[in-house]
Amino acid sequence: MVEGPSDIEYRTYKLRGTILDIKKKIADNNLMDALFAIDDALDYLYRYDAVKMTQDPNPIGHIVGGFEFPDLELVFTTEEEIETDDILDVLLDEAIDSYEELHAICRENWRIIEENITCNYVPKKPYMLTDGFVFIKTADNKMHTYHFTKPNKYFANDWKQFKLTHINSEKWTDTSYFSNVEEIITKQSDKIIIKIDCKSETILENNAMCVINQKIFSMLHRDYSF
Repeated sequence: MVEGPSDIEYRTYKLRGTILDIKKKIADNNLMDALFAIDDALDYLYRYDAVKMTQDPNPIGHIVGGFEFPDLELVFTTEEEIETDDILDVLLDEAIDSYEELHAICRENWRIIEENITCNYVPKKPYMLTDGFVFIKTADNKMHTYHFTKPNKYFANDWKQFKLTHINSEKWTDTSYFSNVEEIITKQSDKIIIKIDCKSETILENNAMCVINQKIFSMLHRDYSF
């Protein structure tokens, strides 16, 4: 946001070029990379805007004008020092508007994917939180098997740190699926097993996977209170 020459034309070109790059990621069904880039940028821009407000001799004017903190806790608990920048001051409104527009597009894509996903424990929720396996059935009748490491309190509420490691992909058959589940239960009876049914015709890697990651993380976080 503040790198490069202090030149309004250069920074404007850089901002708009970055926005176009992120739009291309979304169009290419790379929702995960796009969303992470947008979230990082908005996090910085919102906090920068908050810093500007605290430096305003009449900050109430921002509130009267409709200014709202997007996340008060985030603004006032960050350890990062944000320095003001004259060029960013000029581009700030355009930058926030542009990134919020991109975020709205991502939210809509996310909603469509999420509405077509079911997520369940198999055969039932284990008593203890452990490592686990995830079986994802996609609309093209494929079975994608993943493994995850037991999350813990250090994850806080950040699902982005929760990772699913791909094991293999194959054609879905009930026989193969139940055989895999039975093998896990027999050899590792304490492991969590989750079945995901992804009914929408969408790319899995770097796209639907970010929705699935968040959905599984939220379910584990809710059920095991870590």
